[in-house]
Amino acid sequence: MEMHISKRINILRAIVMGANDGIISIAGVVFGVYGASMNAWAIFLAGLTATIAGTFSMATGEYVSVNSQLDSERAARAQQIMALDQHFNQEKEFLTQHYLADGITAEHARALAQQTMQQDGLNETLHARYGIDEDNLISPIEAALASMIAFPIGAILPMVGMTLVPAPYRVITTLVFVVLALVLTGYFSAVYGNTPKTRVILRSVLMGVVTMGVTYVVGLLMVA
Repeated sequence: MEMHISKRINILRAIVMGANDGIISIAGVVFGVYGASMNAWAIFLAGLTATIAGTFSMATGEYVSVNSQLDSERAARAQQIMALDQHFNQEKEFLTQHYLADGITAEHARALAQQTMQQDGLNETLHARYGIDEDNLISPIEAALASMIAFPIGAILPMVGMTLVPAPYRVITTLVFVVLALVLTGYFSAVYGNTPKTRVILRSVLMGVVTMGVTYVVGLLMVA
């Protein structure tokens, strides 16, 4: 069965957020270590450790978050089942008013509500009252795996920039890598969130640059 478009969007959201966190957090780590020590091996070990920790942190966080959302939706579903059992006519009237608010004529709204309540009253009233679509519930495991894969992918660029690039070019190369990556994740985040692209991209890049700057200064202070 083909995955519902909203499920795909939710999984893509987890991927984008996981990659974005991987870019920013690991960039912060490697810049901080670079400020304290320019040793490539030390930078690599710190970045690798942070990547492993961040990967599992993102996965468990996504898993817990989605499960919490599902718990709320299950509670709403149980409440709606009870409402349909005890107050069927009131729920039908609510659905009629919902259709009227959407601009449907009174006659068609009543007919549609009657038909819908007979065919799939639970799913339709859940959607009308709570915005819940039972066919569109994302799996906690899918969300966790998406973040778990995306985080280390995002972490690769700052790791490569700070460990494999020759020392004189490490900082500028890593900055370019990170900014370009944040532009991409900011763009996709704006697309999936249906928000202004420029604002989201600028915010994402700014947070990344600030993170790298702060951790670099902290690293310098640690050895001062």
